[in-house]
Amino acid sequence: MKTKRVLKKIAAISTGAAMLGATMTGALALSYTLADYPMPFVTDGIFSGAMAVGQNAAASDTIGQSILLADLQTKAVSPAGGTTVTVSGGVTEDIPLGSNISDAQSYTLDQELTDADVESLLDSTITFQSSDYDVEELLEINQGGNAVTVETSLTSSEDDYQTDVVMEVARDSIKYYYAFSESINPNATTTSNPLEIKFLGKNLKISSISDSDNSKFTAYVGSEYFLNSGDSVISEGKTVKLARVGSGGAIVVDVDGVTETIAASGTETVNGIEITNDETFYDSNNQAASAATLIVGKDAQETYKDGDAYPGEDKDNPDWVWNTGNLNDKSATTTSTTAEFTGPYMGVENNFIFNDDSDNPPKVGECIDLPNNYISLCLDSLTVSDDNYATYTFEYDNSADLSDADGGLTSAATVFIHTAKSEGLVIDRSDLGAINGTSTSDIKTDRIWLYMQAGEEGGISSGTANQTGVFYKDPNDNKVKLAGLVNTSGSGTNLPFAHINFDNTKDTDILMELNMTAAETSSDIELTLTPYHSTNLPDYNDNISMRWGRSSSKFKALGTSASSEEADELLWAGSWAAGGISRQTLGTKDEDHRTRYGIIIRDPKSHGASDEVVLDIPGDQVQANVVIKGTTATTSSSGGSVVVNPIPSSASVLAEEITSAAAQNLIVVGGPAVNPLAKSVFGLTAADFTPNEAMIRLADNGNKVALLVAGYSAVDTRNAAEAVTAGKLKGLNKVEAKVTSPSQVVGTYSVE
Repeated sequence: MKTKRVLKKIAAISTGAAMLGATMTGALALSYTLADYPMPFVTDGIFSGAMAVGQNAAASDTIGQSILLADLQTKAVSPAGGTTVTVSGGVTEDIPLGSNISDAQSYTLDQELTDADVESLLDSTITFQSSDYDVEELLEINQGGNAVTVETSLTSSEDDYQTDVVMEVARDSIKYYYAFSESINPNATTTSNPLEIKFLGKNLKISSISDSDNSKFTAYVGSEYFLNSGDSVISEGKTVKLARVGSGGAIVVDVDGVTETIAASGTETVNGIEITNDETFYDSNNQAASAATLIVGKDAQETYKDGDAYPGEDKDNPDWVWNTGNLNDKSATTTSTTAEFTGPYMGVENNFIFNDDSDNPPKVGECIDLPNNYISLCLDSLTVSDDNYATYTFEYDNSADLSDADGGLTSAATVFIHTAKSEGLVIDRSDLGAINGTSTSDIKTDRIWLYMQAGEEGGISSGTANQTGVFYKDPNDNKVKLAGLVNTSGSGTNLPFAHINFDNTKDTDILMELNMTAAETSSDIELTLTPYHSTNLPDYNDNISMRWGRSSSKFKALGTSASSEEADELLWAGSWAAGGISRQTLGTKDEDHRTRYGIIIRDPKSHGASDEVVLDIPGDQVQANVVIKGTTATTSSSGGSVVVNPIPSSASVLAEEITSAAAQNLIVVGGPAVNPLAKSVFGLTAADFTPNEAMIRLADNGNKVALLVAGYSAVDTRNAAEAVTAGKLKGLNKVEAKVTSPSQVVGTYSVE
């Protein structure tokens, strides 16, 4: 389970993760200390540089990298950013909360995406067995009902999401396909004449296909290198050298001092590294000019079948698995959004599931990346910024002074509705059963009192008990006045009396309604907020209902008992059920929650104990900007409070891939046992580390700066990364800190 969660977090953060920043000159000691973090790695919201882990890094080192990346992304922002997203080379859509990101609805993304949607997807031609064939790549989402959805704590019934918006993902809901647009016989492939395709952006050379299993194939999956005689490369932490090329195509290789001869087109495992001698060029006059193309890796050649782990994945718990079929067919591929393709196809699909908080699903600003970062599904942002909310409070007030409207009501028991937003409430006087005065015009205010009592209210004869008086503060003279009455006596339907009026949340967007018979007991009355949009919030399945208890016709509490939280005093309408809408009880929940419209319900338990409901209401319906992009796409946003400056995937690298450490600022994660930069940049050896300890150290890196986050063990490294992101470096005006983890528990440490 831990491995699974690690992979999820890395996948979710990789394309959104921000990193490093600004150049510097002069001595490090005179320029930066740990207290300056995230500078110089992020300056003015812009980053530069790289974050490196070793290719043999432990999982906790990689988690430490993802923690740092996520933290830096939150800091790589500039003012005046975006809630409206534009994508060049990809697609984006505003997805209602609680909805699929792709299905048949007009306001969601298409289920099948091609190069017309994501320009980096192929629509090309390959040559095989001396003939040309048209091929294409596709992305299928929600094929056959397996869905990717945008969820909140309420739409997903997952309290631990609280106010976060996340992407939930069903297994096999994200599928990448390599399809053959015209009839082909893949099974004709051979070692000497292989089927070569560009798969997920990398060369895939298929040497054979099983006759008995039409999903099974053998391919070269290691990294391909062209080396001159005497050249070397690093693979799996070992140096692979092409020592000599023979006249007959055989080669001599050296792997960290172990020498082996590999025949032409042969494959050998040398000192733990599998090497395939793919092609050679021999110069009889100049051995240095002789060369070879090698396939090098832990597994240079491998056999796979449908459902096997994709290369680079944990074989026991892979995030991505092969999705292959019909490879013995001689035909074209036929695509489908409802079922698996027919005809020969190759692809990958997600094997992970995100359906609760323990899965660490992608949040706003995070992505799910397919292998090789070839395609990313991103929960880019929300359409309403966090600062475009207004607070509305609904509370029991047992001594409201309504005497301006009725001299006898100097200490009335009421439901008091108020907001700090000027004219944030509108009384729909035309909806009232009895109107005070002759005007039916709407009344704008910021305070409303609901008062129930048999008899007369403000001089208007109710005629029937249990009518509700709607009082308000007139902003023109600050007097409390009566707008009219709602006839809640025995009502079987919700009766509107007012609506929210904040920014674009207005008119019929969120109505306030009263209903007596919907309440649990005949003495209670329900006040319901009803969000509604005809297109993407049509089913009244986002209602927030508050049950107000009464005694002798007068309000007495939120719920049955005063000053006590009760589960059913606050309810939220969930999904449709056989008998109508299913409702969740919220009154005893002690977290903040978010609704489909985007309303944040603040800590129902705490506020319920004070006989109140506190809602933060957005200036418009909140939707999720979902982006699907490939390697060539660019994303921009506008209209919100900040611009997120994304960090390219090239910023996250293996230490072995860096050819010049001093060319950029560096964050080095992991010690010299797993990260060679810890030795070459910081001059450290394993002997410099102490059990249960980690170091966070700044060092000169040419004209740049390097930051080391490394521990004696992987847990120590992870805790050091946690310390950096938790702000533990604040006030540390020095270039080195020690993080001690005596219990070896993640998240339990001290910093000095």
